[in-house]
Amino acid sequence: MKAALALACLLGTASAQSVLLPESMKDEVAGLTKEHPTLKFDFYGSSRDAKEKIAAAEGYIGSPDEGLLEAGTKLRWIHISGAGIERFAALQKIKDGSVTLTNFKIQQGPEIADHAFALLLSLTRNLAAFQRAQDQGAWGRNDARLPMIELRGRTLMVIGYGGIGTQVAERAKAFGMKVIAIDPKDLPISQTLDRSGKPDELDELLPDADVVVSCVPHTPQTEKMLGATQFAAMKKGAYLINVSRGKIVDTDALVKALQEKKLAGAGLDVTDPEPLPQDHPLWKMPNVVITPHVAWASDQRPDRQDELVLTNLSRFARGLALKNRVDPAKGY
Repeated sequence: MKAALALACLLGTASAQSVLLPESMKDEVAGLTKEHPTLKFDFYGSSRDAKEKIAAAEGYIGSPDEGLLEAGTKLRWIHISGAGIERFAALQKIKDGSVTLTNFKIQQGPEIADHAFALLLSLTRNLAAFQRAQDQGAWGRNDARLPMIELRGRTLMVIGYGGIGTQVAERAKAFGMKVIAIDPKDLPISQTLDRSGKPDELDELLPDADVVVSCVPHTPQTEKMLGATQFAAMKKGAYLINVSRGKIVDTDALVKALQEKKLAGAGLDVTDPEPLPQDHPLWKMPNVVITPHVAWASDQRPDRQDELVLTNLSRFARGLALKNRVDPAKGY
């Protein structure tokens, strides 16, 4: 009885953690207040609604702007709905670290890695040409203009060995490929990684790659890191797959490398500019497959993301370090 009374007193004097969430999350978080009585939830239905309610919030699930941050004088934590933070890194309270930022990095690895290989296989197995033949009701075997390539024994380079890059490496190994990773971190050799290098070793290692997959976030350091110099360093007949950000690639240099047949093909879920103008040459190239920035989509993605948000709400209530914290200075 004394212990129960002491706990009640403790909970009664504990300060509440107020979090502002989208109205769509009402059902998902309903049980958390029983587990964590200090959590207090409010919900918004629009960005205007959020700005009107943000003054009382210490946590916010959504996309902030300077106006919301200025009004949110009590804010300590913001969780954004995507993985890229380009739109938010320069916001003052995020930039100076007074508000902790978390995102869905790592969570999107499985579906984006699947998509990277869908793009690659569309090129190496000539699926785009066969799809065009199917649209015409033609058998199409004699119309194939691209070679049919086997991946086994070839080398795949992953640029950015994080939540997406490690998943790409796993799939590459399943296809019997060798894997090279480019990443600022020191990476241990493992069953899914044969070699690794730092970003300043990219040009040196590119000639060994049959496939190059960009998985890096867009930062000032990574913008146009794949340009004319890098395409010149790549072996003739290599493939480029970009499932990260369009600005990682110098688009004009990519077009030239494809036109000069230095590259065998490119699979692009992201482009620069995005979307491409209707008259852009990449649309018409038979050795290019373009998807409209949809690699993140997955039937299982919502469950993983809900789990992360609920975990972080619980950790926020208990004063624990949050998962998936972003370093604004690094850009990821």
